[in-house]
Amino acid sequence: MSSPSFGLVVDGPYLFVFDVALSLYYPIRALILFVLGFVFSLVIDHLHTQRKLGQYPSNMPQLWDTASWLPPTCGASAVLIGTIYPLGDYLWWGKRVQPNGRDWSSVMRCMGGFIGVNYAASKLPWTSSIQVSCTLALISAALWFLFDRTFHGFMISLTVASMGTTVAYFLVLNGWYSFTRADFFGVGSWIPCILYSSSVCFGSIGRQLDVVPERWYHHAATTRRVHLKSE
Repeated sequence: MSSPSFGLVVDGPYLFVFDVALSLYYPIRALILFVLGFVFSLVIDHLHTQRKLGQYPSNMPQLWDTASWLPPTCGASAVLIGTIYPLGDYLWWGKRVQPNGRDWSSVMRCMGGFIGVNYAASKLPWTSSIQVSCTLALISAALWFLFDRTFHGFMISLTVASMGTTVAYFLVLNGWYSFTRADFFGVGSWIPCILYSSSVCFGSIGRQLDVVPERWYHHAATTRRVHLKSE
């Protein structure tokens, strides 16, 4: 049986198939992100459905009271975001980002903040869409400041919010979803804030899961020292 290669990319644990060592390091973490995204989508969409913030067509296949396509889509998005965030840390800084400590209690607080944004959007009585947008935008910015504070994290979350809102617009346009409080081209004005805070949340989870192996950072630090000595 061949031994695994301990290079820059491969990390354990390993699954040996026909004497070939396949690293399970990333698949395990990707599965955790997918499951979390899957479950969160069910809970959050249930909140929105109960408050009648949106609705699906009657002929849409459903899982619980959510469209069957939404949980796997959110799961895949969680994997993507949870991977891009730590990759951004590695490519941008070459080291781990620790904005306010780095432990699971911090991640749990971030997840609580994300749920709080959704609760505020669905439960609290709002007098105007401007009030909703401004309040949720401030809460989302506070989440970024408390649990991220990086420029590339800000841009990743902003991109996720923009792209997600565009997707929501096309879903409405094609009749796959409709908002009962639509005030932004048929889309709820609170959607960008929820998508932004979800990006910060799953980015924090990806960082805590060490999606980028510690070996990569050691390799980057060693490479920098070699370059400095050569100069």
